Amino acid sequence: DIDYFINVLRRYRINCIVDVRSTPYSKYSSQYNKDLIMNVLKRNKIKYIYMGKEFGARRASKSLYTRDGYVDFERVKDDFDFKMGLERIKNGVNKGYNIAFMCTEKYPEDCHRCILVGRNFKDLGYEVINIINEEEHKTQEEIEYELLEEYFPERNQISLIEDMNLSNKSDEELIKEAYRLKNKQIGYKGD
Repeated sequence: DIDYFINVLRRYRINCIVDVRSTPYSKYSSQYNKDLIMNVLKRNKIKYIYMGKEFGARRASKSLYTRDGYVDFERVKDDFDFKMGLERIKNGVNKGYNIAFMCTEKYPEDCHRCILVGRNFKDLGYEVINIINEEEHKTQEEIEYELLEEYFPERNQISLIEDMNLSNKSDEELIKEAYRLKNKQIGYKGD
């Protein structure tokens, strides 16, 4: 419901939406089609910016895909368009915008906006909050902890087999690996 969406944005004091959908249209929720949502946001004094080229899950360059055919987020973060998008967002924040990235997935851990975009802003030192609903959100650090629990639940246990000792790896190394594993799971699969 669009009114609920606007209320959530107000609750979190969002004054700018950055649409990171590769295709900013929905056959199931047409009220979120680019032109319609842009007009609703404008009436509510919330700026709308489409940045699918910079931050979308689908990438035009085949060099950003793995041999297995999915978008490699590690490659994307070094892509020119992605870097230009980061700079535009930094400028917006410096101008006083409280920015939210909008995509399709409800749960952040299942969406590239968190696993790719949110991660990179966190790594740049920004506070990243993943909004789930009016009352619930997760910080990027909470997402990282959940990724550790999902992929390495036994990371603190010592194994008799040295190669299986995850306790030899730092949380930072395990978080990087967890992001890679999640990327493999959710990354857009090309044609």
